[in-house]
Amino acid sequence: MEQYGLITENKGETAIITLQKHLSCEKCGHCGILSGAGKREVSIEVSNPIKAEAGERVMIETDDRRMLFVSFMLYMVPLLGLVGGIFTGLMLAEHFSFQENQELYAVGTGFVFMAIIFLLIRVWDNKAKNNPYYRPVIVEIIYESGSEAKCEES
Repeated sequence: MEQYGLITENKGETAIITLQKHLSCEKCGHCGILSGAGKREVSIEVSNPIKAEAGERVMIETDDRRMLFVSFMLYMVPLLGLVGGIFTGLMLAEHFSFQENQELYAVGTGFVFMAIIFLLIRVWDNKAKNNPYYRPVIVEIIYESGSEAKCEES
């Protein structure tokens, strides 16, 4: 996925970029929307292999497969944990002969499984934030002159 943004700070190998949020990823959370709800602009840290400077307009690229993987981790894995926990709770309630409120035990177990998975995702997310593999990359500097825009590829 390609996006355009403005470099606000250069940190050598990385840069801070301000970009407009896409409508397609407005509620994803990967770029920090949960902490800045309602803002149309977001600042993210990206890899800067072409050594673009602060104030330059650039095109960044994110690998679609990595975005799908992150989306799967954030949405599907907790859901699978909830469903798996519900079935596990039903089996445990049956095994321990809880005749009353078996469904309540099942739902409680499902929420416990989901909470544990959210904690594990949080730990994974803290490690992934510093991993360049998941970081978007600056691929071009955009030079605008008059009505046409020129690009410089690395």
